Amino acid sequence: MKLQSEPRREKVAAILTLAGAACVSLGLAWTFCYLYFGRQELSVVFVALTGVGVLAIYCSKRSNGASLLLVAHGVLAVICAIALIDAPIAWVPRSAHLFLLPLAAGAAFTFERRERYGALFFPMACLGAFAAFAVGALDSLAPNISPPVEVRAWGARANTTISMMLLAAIFAIYRIDSGKRLRMERELGRAVRNGEIEIHYQPQVRDSGIVSGAEALVRWRHPSGRLLSPDAFIHLAEESALIREIGLEVLRQACETLKHWSGDPRTQALRLAVNISPVQLLDDALVSSVSAIIRAAGVDPALLEFELTESALSTDTAAMIERMEELESTGASWALDDFGTGYSSLATLRTLPVRKLKIDRQFLVEATRQESAQRLLGKIIEISHVMGMSALAEGVETLEQRELLLRLGCDHFQGYLFARPMPRAELQAWLDTQPLPATSTDPRAAAGLRLVHGALHRRVTQGLDGI
Repeated sequence: MKLQSEPRREKVAAILTLAGAACVSLGLAWTFCYLYFGRQELSVVFVALTGVGVLAIYCSKRSNGASLLLVAHGVLAVICAIALIDAPIAWVPRSAHLFLLPLAAGAAFTFERRERYGALFFPMACLGAFAAFAVGALDSLAPNISPPVEVRAWGARANTTISMMLLAAIFAIYRIDSGKRLRMERELGRAVRNGEIEIHYQPQVRDSGIVSGAEALVRWRHPSGRLLSPDAFIHLAEESALIREIGLEVLRQACETLKHWSGDPRTQALRLAVNISPVQLLDDALVSSVSAIIRAAGVDPALLEFELTESALSTDTAAMIERMEELESTGASWALDDFGTGYSSLATLRTLPVRKLKIDRQFLVEATRQESAQRLLGKIIEISHVMGMSALAEGVETLEQRELLLRLGCDHFQGYLFARPMPRAELQAWLDTQPLPATSTDPRAAAGLRLVHGALHRRVTQGLDGI
């Protein structure tokens, strides 16, 4: 996915806010307490706890996995430092290590399963540290700077109560999130048959300024009336396998648009790009389903371009390539989306039936700021040309970015500079004001051109085997 899912952002923001509030309040309270008792050496670690809390609150605005991991390690380090100081004395047990339990639960709940370190190894490390402190395995490392017994006594009661309250709060957030997820999954399961799946189209433009086609972008008209973007539901659709039904519905609507365009000489040469999820590619019935939709619509499959994100190649690349080749046999072509942000190497790229590289917008943003990033962007475009592919830059928003891309040799563009995603009716009105490609009246000539292009792509790919 290009964007982090909206439910994930909400979940991460809630956990970071909770962690920040707890760390700041506890850190300040214990800092002032030890300063009052003249134990400045003990207040230092709680100043650090306050700092971690401030960091957590700041990171809650970004709400991404990297911020969460940074805060989690900060909290773990401070808790372990406090737990070492909090060695059992007299009749007062250690209690600071109890905060490792909500830390482990929060990490296990918030990190995705694919984030194995955060979802599995980090929580296990927290539980291992908890067990070590609980049995006194680390007592020999404790410095002899324990606070007064009276402070330790009511501190132990406070730590036990607050840590259990934090654990309960995390479980509450988990229950609320699970409830939202189940409700949205039920609603999403009815979306296709209720006609709630809508397509918006973002135009794609050649370097000459002529419109070459558009990308079909899915939207969900939620029963509440809100129009949801993909980051709000695609991740859930992929996990629940609903993406198969939704993906085919997107293809049906895209083919309807191509059929509508075929009736107008001005638009009959326009192409449509449709995203294919890696979950769809693993479906044995995908090729037959796609072929049936194309035949039913009566459109030229050569005007269809399937897009696959580069990150999809991280698992079972051979199976993905085989299915891509099967879909290519229907007459459609392939584009590799978000190139440069995923897992493919040049060796893998040579084996893919791809005719277009879509360059992630982050490369363009960085290229306008750093000369090294600009050179990297130029090399990516050069690679696409060497391999007989076209390069399309996403997220083009300014004339400065377009001019930079033209100088680097990029030949296709997509972004707000040209048009935002829009419904088909608005797209049609927009197309009426734009220069469109000239069309050939001889379908045999167009078919011959496609065969030549495919042969050239294979020759270039074979030639790269020695690189």
